Amino acid sequence: MPFRSFVYSLLVTLLSGCLQTTVERPTNNLKPLADTDPWQARGKMLVSSENERQTLRFIWSHLSEGQDRIELSDSLGLRSIILVRDSDEYYQENTQGQRVLLSANTLEEPLATVLSSLPSGIARLMTGAKSSNDRVTSEVVSWSTSAQFATPELLRVRFGDYALKIMINQWDIGSSE
Repeated sequence: MPFRSFVYSLLVTLLSGCLQTTVERPTNNLKPLADTDPWQARGKMLVSSENERQTLRFIWSHLSEGQDRIELSDSLGLRSIILVRDSDEYYQENTQGQRVLLSANTLEEPLATVLSSLPSGIARLMTGAKSSNDRVTSEVVSWSTSAQFATPELLRVRFGDYALKIMINQWDIGSSE
């Protein structure tokens, strides 16, 4: 009987240790993406608040340090929107390439509220970098690796009343469109 108790306590200790392990960036001479590196990420994003959840597909193109192009669509691809971030201002782009500055009343909920409270360095967080804003937390749950870069595969970001779970299934580094 004491042996069985010892085995169970050892097993519980080992399992609880595994649950608390943090996932570190792979270090096999892989470098992090810099703000100046152009890249494109494709995947899904779960946007959660206290009373609402929505899954979005995205294609995020980081063009330069101050410019991003984000294509968002619902999970079925029926509704979509193209957002352009230029120097921390967001614009909606139509099919002719014309841009309209976004205001909170331009978009439907919950996207309007999420966009109005989105952290300014969200593109840096997508690459696995830590937030410079103490009200924004980010955690890379799993990493993927390419020939030169370590990039997030699963990422959690919290800001304000929102939580984002970002699953990136394809990275194109050095490509912005």
